[in-house]
Amino acid sequence: MSLRHQGIHLALRMLALMQADRLLPSGSDSAGAVLTLHHVRPDSGAAFQPNAGLCVQPEFLDALLGRLAETGRRFVPLSKILDDFEAGRAAPEQVAITLDDGYRDNLEEALPVFRRHDAFFTLFACPGFCDRTAPLWWEALERILADNQVIAAEGHGPPEMAAATLEEKSQAFTEWSVWLLRVSEGEARAAVEALAARYGLDLAALARELVMDWDELRVLAAEPLATIGAHTDTHPALARLSPERALEAMRSSADRLEAELGERPGCLAFPYGTPVAVGEREARIAKDAGFRAAFTTRPGMIRFDENPHFLPRISVNGLYQEVRLQEVLLSPGLWRAGRGALSGVRRLSGGRVHQ
Repeated sequence: MSLRHQGIHLALRMLALMQADRLLPSGSDSAGAVLTLHHVRPDSGAAFQPNAGLCVQPEFLDALLGRLAETGRRFVPLSKILDDFEAGRAAPEQVAITLDDGYRDNLEEALPVFRRHDAFFTLFACPGFCDRTAPLWWEALERILADNQVIAAEGHGPPEMAAATLEEKSQAFTEWSVWLLRVSEGEARAAVEALAARYGLDLAALARELVMDWDELRVLAAEPLATIGAHTDTHPALARLSPERALEAMRSSADRLEAELGERPGCLAFPYGTPVAVGEREARIAKDAGFRAAFTTRPGMIRFDENPHFLPRISVNGLYQEVRLQEVLLSPGLWRAGRGALSGVRRLSGGRVHQ
């Protein structure tokens, strides 16, 4: 764990010891909380796991949902929170669960946990991942760095970097990730493909390994607890696209999901969801694309003064897999106070390059 995350971990522990979540106001100006998950799978045990923040273990998810139910939280469909948000009905005890990207472990590992707790969930799916045509660059970068001592893509990306030690691998992952999200979509795609070609990584095979195909997604969509949402067509950082292309990325994903699954998604999750990837322009475009609501990864409760096309979600970060710490992050009063004295805490549940 980096020094930054160690500091966040310590801050959360202090808030937990102070029972800050129980002392703060109830958050009566909220329609509930929306959680974000990505992978749900057993720990691989690998020493190098730069995407660890995106992974929680099934046992932790089971314990977390059990504790939330014990303390009076209610698991509801995302549509129920949106209904109450639009009507101005306070229900801070409500929790809606979302998962981004469409990983196969959501079907194999997460679904049994959700069934055990009768917990509704929304999976935001990216057609490009199901088709194996859009690269999961953060997964590819982790694989390449884990297996090599040096990383470079001639004519693309940062200069050649050493990747022999864990520290060097972590530094290289950070520098490449920041670069990939800073340049144009075309340049980023070319660099990822160049890296994969140089180091012999089959990007389509990686997607087949990690992400559900259309048949598997249809199985999940038929689950009574499940709803499918849109996650754009190829998972771009929308802020670096033209307005026309951003609209296409959103609308075409809904078109494809409707064609494959028989129902048009009403909600969208912005890829990455961070300020570098999405802003007010993208919120307006999501509205124009016909979505009822759109979600960022900006942490917070669903307050009544939020833009329905720029809503927050609280990330269940794999670096903090302790139920008590997550209870703090899910406190309605914490985020209510976060608009004032605790504004610095609003970023505690994020802290990773990819969302």
